[in-house]
Amino acid sequence: MYISYDGMSDALGASQVLPYVEGLARRGHQFELVSFEKPGNRLAFREQLSPGVRWTALRYHRTPTVPATAFDMAQGALTATLNALAVRADFIHTRSYVSATLALPLVLAARRPLLFDTRGLWPEERVDGNLWSREGSIYKSAVRVEQTLFARADAVTVLTNNVKDYLRNEYPHRAALRAPITVIPTCADLDLFHPEGPADEEVAPLVGAAKTLAYVGSIGTWYMAEEMARFYLAWRNAVAPSPARFLVVTRDDPAPMRAVLAAHGVEHELVHRAAQRERVAKLLRCSTAALSFVRESLSKRASAPTKIGEYLGCGVPVVGSAIGDARLVLAEPGAGLLIEQFDDASLARAAQQLAALSAAPDRVARTRAAAERWFSLERAVDAYDELYTAMPAHHGAPVARRDRGWP
Repeated sequence: MYISYDGMSDALGASQVLPYVEGLARRGHQFELVSFEKPGNRLAFREQLSPGVRWTALRYHRTPTVPATAFDMAQGALTATLNALAVRADFIHTRSYVSATLALPLVLAARRPLLFDTRGLWPEERVDGNLWSREGSIYKSAVRVEQTLFARADAVTVLTNNVKDYLRNEYPHRAALRAPITVIPTCADLDLFHPEGPADEEVAPLVGAAKTLAYVGSIGTWYMAEEMARFYLAWRNAVAPSPARFLVVTRDDPAPMRAVLAAHGVEHELVHRAAQRERVAKLLRCSTAALSFVRESLSKRASAPTKIGEYLGCGVPVVGSAIGDARLVLAEPGAGLLIEQFDDASLARAAQQLAALSAAPDRVARTRAAAERWFSLERAVDAYDELYTAMPAHHGAPVARRDRGWP
């Protein structure tokens, strides 16, 4: 039984749930998949998605926040329990905190083992995003739920070695976490994100021979839009006298980036496009290098940005901030570099280094090797397959497995 509060019709579910589930199904595992779909997306009741994967799609309710989530959890708990009992599910794999919480009655009543796939440190994310206070009752309640989930889990997966070490050595309630922790990052479809193949037909003529710096993803809360724009200014100096372009692929308005560039008279060098996942690979083939700046915080120790795997898979070196395992990933030969200071001098040095990496004759081979080592979907499916095989027969039974890092 796989329970996801993210929808399979969403980009996240399509890229970070279904490829794993279908890959595991090809290895002989059979799934009852329960997801919550946004209004306007397809609903299904026990529909066959592919051989070995039977899907129940429930409606996701957004507002009012607390009652809507409570309703979703109630219908999810009932549906998951009925489906799991009907097929005699061997264990429950829950994606993130809401899914794990709604599965607890089934875990406890039917003694089904629980694989708690954390995806991050959810209470800390809410605090770091300025949505909750650590002194508030909501945060404290969420931490108590988190403690319960860790205490009840028969196995735990996280996205980074960084957060595994935090949970074992620094987490205030680490004594409750007795289950083995396995690191399996968010991976990229390296059959889609690869350097061969056509560049985007519309954007390729716009950038021409320019040295193009790319950014793919959201703009907002965590993402350092102004710092990325300032890095572009350093980049255009580093690659001079070649022309430069800043390719920003996002559904958000890149107004903060545009404002920085406009203040320096180079707003026209920003190329903004919104794109579906299949087009992103073509856009990255128009690029020379890429960046991923995310503000550091406790919760970001748990983050594994998929965009870095997609950049590297397309043969594009990366400059990134020190979140998750970026320090380890970007230490791979030729993959890119880490930046920890964002003053003008530090940005200029980093831009010079990135320009040199992007001009290296073995750039594509090195970046692709880093992508295969850290972000291979097949390796992630192998890791889940091994973990599934080690799950105990009953909730609370010993798991013959130690903590596993990545890669």
